[in-house]
Amino acid sequence: MPSFRSLAPALALILACVVGTGSASAEPADAATPLPRSPDTWSQHAAPLHPLFTRGDAWFAAATVASVALATRADRWAAEEAPENNGSFAVGTSHAGERLGNPEYWVPAFLAVRAVDALDHRSDRAASLIRIAEGALAASASVSVVKFAVGRARPYQTPGDQDVVRPFSGNSSFPSGHTALAFGIASAIDRETSARWVPYLVYPLAGLVGWSRMRDGEHWSSDVVAGAALGFWTARKAVDLARRRMRAP
Repeated sequence: MPSFRSLAPALALILACVVGTGSASAEPADAATPLPRSPDTWSQHAAPLHPLFTRGDAWFAAATVASVALATRADRWAAEEAPENNGSFAVGTSHAGERLGNPEYWVPAFLAVRAVDALDHRSDRAASLIRIAEGALAASASVSVVKFAVGRARPYQTPGDQDVVRPFSGNSSFPSGHTALAFGIASAIDRETSARWVPYLVYPLAGLVGWSRMRDGEHWSSDVVAGAALGFWTARKAVDLARRRMRAP
């Protein structure tokens, strides 16, 4: 069971982004005017629905494929260089990064913040938190499916050889699950808040998770790039889909 000290980073991030932004957390990013807090009147005041999937998604997919392909060229170099950061600061930062991408710490953190919202009778903030959790769950589920299907070996399993891929073998390097979860939560929080400072906090922290996975020799650089893209996109779509359910009559 994780200690409170180990939960602190996740708790602080959720509290700062969801609780700290107040009613802004309940305001969708595409709303033209503030929305009422009552779910019963959501569909009457919300901005018109946009298509869930757009041409931008196709461009994002193409950019992701290109980025992963480029990252594979740096896999071996990154696997050799990243573990050389063995100073006390680098090791401590890496451990903190791992926790920010670990469901073991996020689930209790979500439950703790949800309890605070319940005690404070903030149904709007609670609904926003639930959508963020759904985004995180969608990111984790999608990356788990891809991991199982691809079956790529981790750097410590096949040192110097990033091309060992055995589908459905149990190997689970591609994509990085920690990175996908971190970017999924970052994307969902960003989608649920209107505060301009939020992206400058959540995405660098998510990037820290990706770095920690390479530094610890758990993932190739292309695993991290793929996990970041998949987590970001999946969580964002899950949040948008949850909003559509709320707007349904």
